[in-house]
Amino acid sequence: MGKMGSRGWKGSIVWLVLLAVMVSLSVTSVNSKMAQAAAPVFKDISGHWAKESIEAAVKAGVLNGYPDQTFKPQNPITRAELLKVISLTTKVEAAAAPAGKPWYTGYQRALTDAKIYAAGDFTGDLGKAVTRVEMAKLAVRGANAEYRGAKLTADELMFRAVNTGLLSRTGAKAETIDPNGTTTRAQAAVIVTRLLKLAGGGKLSVDQGASSAAEVAWHKHNMITMFDQDDLVKFPHRVNIDKTYDVIIDQLLVLDPSDKNGHYAEYLKDAKLYLDDEKSEPGKGYVFAYKLIGKNLIVNPTIKVGVSSSFYMFNSGASGGVTLKREYYYNDGSMKERLGLFVNQSVLTFDRKDNSGHDFYFSHVSKNFIKTQIKEYGGVPIHLERYGSQLSNETQFYLTEVKDKWAAK
Repeated sequence: MGKMGSRGWKGSIVWLVLLAVMVSLSVTSVNSKMAQAAAPVFKDISGHWAKESIEAAVKAGVLNGYPDQTFKPQNPITRAELLKVISLTTKVEAAAAPAGKPWYTGYQRALTDAKIYAAGDFTGDLGKAVTRVEMAKLAVRGANAEYRGAKLTADELMFRAVNTGLLSRTGAKAETIDPNGTTTRAQAAVIVTRLLKLAGGGKLSVDQGASSAAEVAWHKHNMITMFDQDDLVKFPHRVNIDKTYDVIIDQLLVLDPSDKNGHYAEYLKDAKLYLDDEKSEPGKGYVFAYKLIGKNLIVNPTIKVGVSSSFYMFNSGASGGVTLKREYYYNDGSMKERLGLFVNQSVLTFDRKDNSGHDFYFSHVSKNFIKTQIKEYGGVPIHLERYGSQLSNETQFYLTEVKDKWAAK
């Protein structure tokens, strides 16, 4: 073959480049058509609340529909199926199951090696429907490497899932986080899209009311949700009031009356709120609700105390009280524990040993004051004073490591 001239050689190169471009455009066009054709069309998700998530999860190759062009969004997803879903979503490569082993074995081993799945996450038959808390365990570890291999309780993992926006409430009330409820295929699709969004650097919206409910179920307060603060004593926390009785602070709930979808919002509806220095508007303050249990230390039939009057929350800013709707006040002679927020109008009697009584103590605290406290001290000092005492080291106590300027007095 003879030598090619300079002009002919360059012309051939140009022709090859043009041909490559044409081929590239042709493939792109074909891929585009294929992508459009691959868009899932299911006849049972029109108008469904998770329609967009279902379509996105199927397009991502994580979930599939059925041959009859249905997705069956309300069908439960099994534990074994969730292993595959999480593996595909988090891009953890799994080998094929060894001969004679269940089909999901490769996914289970891969997630175990990645510390996303831990022994004990699923108890029993992996062919059974997965619960929401079981899904939360894998989703939280899949989304955040910090939790992989960490020994966290199921309650904490449920909270972490809700607090990061992976899960939200299942009903109208914030408390309906339903950890033991069945996970549907639609809910699994939502988890897939949320995990993919986080992996892509996006942020998820958080259901604050549900986060509070999950946090209270975990460790009996919601200070992380409300103020990103976790320096509290462990609840239930016992405090000696005097030689006659102790009070156990069972829970501390921080509630925002302006949040109509917030934690225990239904119990604050139409409540009267008071602030010393500001107008009593729902958006002006937080309600600190202390759930209490009084226990007598001596037996003396003549002694009676109001458990809710054992201490008060000290604030140097605007603060005040809370009056719930009349239906949440009980004068039936019992000091038993009741649902939600309540006021027992009876008193704790000392007529028998180890008598106990439940009640709430409420304090309405200015949001502006809380902001200044966080700015000044790096957190909210939960500063409490035994009722009827003077401010001093002997009578005051804190539920937080953060303390205010009165701690040294």
